[in-house]
Amino acid sequence: MEGVDGRVLRYVQERLRGERVSGLDHSLRVLRWCERLAEDRDVDLEVLRLAGLLHDVSIPESGRLRHYDVSAEMAVELLRELGYGEEIVEAVAHCIRAHSRYGGPDPQTPEAEILYDADFLDYLGAIGLLRGVLRALVEGEYSGDVSEAPGVLEAILRKYKRPLHTEEARGIAEDRLRFLEAFLGRLRAELELRV
Repeated sequence: MEGVDGRVLRYVQERLRGERVSGLDHSLRVLRWCERLAEDRDVDLEVLRLAGLLHDVSIPESGRLRHYDVSAEMAVELLRELGYGEEIVEAVAHCIRAHSRYGGPDPQTPEAEILYDADFLDYLGAIGLLRGVLRALVEGEYSGDVSEAPGVLEAILRKYKRPLHTEEARGIAEDRLRFLEAFLGRLRAELELRV
């Protein structure tokens, strides 16, 4: 992958092996969103790419609770070991700590804002719907009974609270929210045999 440190990519592949919801595919999508949202902005692409790859690296070990702190610490350790400068290490750590909808500080840099938005975009839309259902199944919050699915989708929609930071992400998010709301309406109608 162009612009990506192969050592970091291999580390992420190894750490996320077996993760069913926030795995390597998610990290690579977030990386691509970061690159897209960074177009025509004055940001440090190296910081953004590293943070995009490493943002969820602790989830298989720590779960989602405070994963943003644990992933940041793992990133700091790795990047120092690989010889990255302290300025880059700290910038990546801030991005990772600030990326989560579940907690952590607010983003204080353009790179952190972009990572937050990129991660959130992967939470919405068709992919987000699948990831939300899979996460609920994996964590035992959803039995798999189709009649319970509207509740899972409502939980996804409720998490859209904090504002996004980039204009492009806000536009994409609105489109994806409309899709989720339409899907939820259709699902309810089918469950009630109205269609």
